[in-house]
Amino acid sequence: MTLRIIAIMAGLFCFPAICVLGQDGFATSDSVGKVNVLKEVEVRGYGADRNLNAPEMGRISLSNKMITDLPVMFGEPDIVKALQTLPGVSQGVEGFTGMYVRGGDNDQNLFLYQGLPLYHVSHLGGIFSSFNVPTVSRVDFYKAAFPARYGGRISSITDVAMKRSDFEKFHGKFSVGLLSANIFLTGPVIKDRTAFTIGVRRSWIDLVSAPTLAIMNAVEKKKGKKHIAGYSFTDLNLRLDHKFNQDMTAYIIGYYGHDRLKIGLREFEGKNESYVVGPDGIPVPDDTESTTRFFDEDVNRLSWGNWGVLGAFDYRLGPGIWNTSVYYSKYSSTYRQEREYQSDLEDSDTYGYNKSRTKNSIADIGVRTSYLADFSKTYRLRAGIEFVSHDYLPEGLVNQFYSDGECSEDDNNSPHISSNELAAYLDNTLNFNDKIAFNLGLRGTFCRIQGHTFSNIEPRASLKIAIGTNYSVKASYARMHQYVQQVSNNYISLPTDLWQPVAAGFKPLRSDQYSLGFYGNLPWYMYFSFEGWYKDMDNLLEYREGVSVLNPGLSWNEKLTSGKGWSYGLDFSVTKEAGRFTGSLGYGLMWNWRKFEDLNIGRKFPAKFDNRHKININLSYKLNDKIDFNAGWTYMTGNRLTLSMYNYDIPGSQFPDAPTVGPPGYGNEVDGIDYYSSRNNVRLPAYHRLDLGMSIYKTYKNGRSGVWNFSLYNAYCRMNAITIKKDNENNIIDSANKDNWHRAFKTLSFIPIIPSVSYTYSF
Repeated sequence: MTLRIIAIMAGLFCFPAICVLGQDGFATSDSVGKVNVLKEVEVRGYGADRNLNAPEMGRISLSNKMITDLPVMFGEPDIVKALQTLPGVSQGVEGFTGMYVRGGDNDQNLFLYQGLPLYHVSHLGGIFSSFNVPTVSRVDFYKAAFPARYGGRISSITDVAMKRSDFEKFHGKFSVGLLSANIFLTGPVIKDRTAFTIGVRRSWIDLVSAPTLAIMNAVEKKKGKKHIAGYSFTDLNLRLDHKFNQDMTAYIIGYYGHDRLKIGLREFEGKNESYVVGPDGIPVPDDTESTTRFFDEDVNRLSWGNWGVLGAFDYRLGPGIWNTSVYYSKYSSTYRQEREYQSDLEDSDTYGYNKSRTKNSIADIGVRTSYLADFSKTYRLRAGIEFVSHDYLPEGLVNQFYSDGECSEDDNNSPHISSNELAAYLDNTLNFNDKIAFNLGLRGTFCRIQGHTFSNIEPRASLKIAIGTNYSVKASYARMHQYVQQVSNNYISLPTDLWQPVAAGFKPLRSDQYSLGFYGNLPWYMYFSFEGWYKDMDNLLEYREGVSVLNPGLSWNEKLTSGKGWSYGLDFSVTKEAGRFTGSLGYGLMWNWRKFEDLNIGRKFPAKFDNRHKININLSYKLNDKIDFNAGWTYMTGNRLTLSMYNYDIPGSQFPDAPTVGPPGYGNEVDGIDYYSSRNNVRLPAYHRLDLGMSIYKTYKNGRSGVWNFSLYNAYCRMNAITIKKDNENNIIDSANKDNWHRAFKTLSFIPIIPSVSYTYSF
């Protein structure tokens, strides 16, 4: 790829240069001797140039520094939380790594780590994302006008590029936060020939909480109780680069991210706390301990994670670069419930256990090959083919029982499901005199699942028309298909939610998105974008009303129902990217609707994350070379949920299939049935919070440096509601009188103010 770069600075020299960019993004240049003296300043960054001149819409590129400059929770920079600040992106439930892009659902986002697909990208229920930021060079996020090389999801693409290994010298960094630590190291194995990169992150929540747990159990021992708890997560990122010659390079990456959580209780006969009369006639505790004659231990364990490996080969061929990669990626989650007991330790026949395991997994084996070439200054071509084979285990259910000396096992595993996807694409970008540029792409997909064959064509198109030198208008259209989904009946996205292919009787998910935008450069190194969009979604899946997630007695056709959705809105942003004072302002306006024939009596209803208004303000101020400050404020219209607001009193009637609500103590009498006016009929209070941060930099000898980061998450301690609970309260003076009972609605909140500190040492 060849670019013409002109450096412009007031009163200094202008050096036109021809830069040849390789696939890795590094450049060589040959300066031209002509010198010109300039009269005025005109400095524009990469973001402003792409915002104005590139035909793509809805693309945001984040550098490593942009991510680390945001105020953080628990001292950890987070890619997903950085993306959640963008207009058109809803975060879902606070604290959880959900991403709902322009009306889509959480499973409709494709995450690629250097080309390796990842299916679940959160730790600790979403408090942290699975991307170890020190290993990341940049993030390209697409919410519209998707390039033809991307497919498989209908709402967004997040392409995370891993840092290229350093062939010249060793360097790295070590970071310590409140809940985790990580180390990053890169350097040559053979100078200028082979180099490596390694990143390791591990939480120490289990280590920090161990003393507290031990003290609590020492206190509870007298009561015959022992609490069991533990949580940890681990990330490992590896990369090995090799240069064969100037035209041929290769690399291998490895990714591992895993979480383990356990919580439970062990009960046994504890210490006898009766008192006896002492020698002085004063009651003293009886130190005699009774024999522990029984135990009952109940433990829940949850583990989930991704791991994978990818090998890629780049070869310069003619005017372009040929890239081929092969990968294996697997995601799995396992939930275990284990109860072990013995009612009399002196009688082995009283021993027994109940164990159940639920497992969900998806494994991919894929290969891609593509060619990217600039045939002239005005024409770029990208073409490629990719194939991926999926292996699904939607539900692996195993129950084991042991009692009275007999063991039994109930195996309700769903069969493995295999599917194959083949895709080919062609992408053309043309630029005419810097005034008109357009991108035309076409992607064809073919998928075979359990004897069912689907084939689809996905056109992509975008157009830019420049208005003068500082403004442009853009329009785009993109069609996407998705052959895998993760359906959940939880209010939040959980790692136990089941990944499965398009079930028999259902069609692939499909979206059509139309966008129109106006863009421009402003004084003081600022630029803006204003985009209007409409997205139509078809073949969406939801659980039928009253169906449990884990119900082996029903087929997927009986569990799920198909419907459609549509969303539309406006995204506006202003960004200042240079100077001591930098920042951005983003505003999103959105309507988000769903319609299912088998839900809500066939009437349309708002989606759970129908967040009408969203405002994000991010500001940074560089006081000097040693201190900078940053702040971020978020406002968002509340999420929606389904809640019964009224009850119908039907004395003497029994409705065994209807949910009943009534004060306790009335036996089998039914005091009323819940009335639901519609699905997602209640909106939570508005969400807003302020985050503050400060970084202190220290430079040492030999290129070493250190950074202290201090942050306040939710600085004014706004207790944002994550759900509403309905209950019944009574007049405590006359609680027996049924007429004194009334409904009570309470909001439940999760995250208060969270101070954090971290230290990063670079060497």
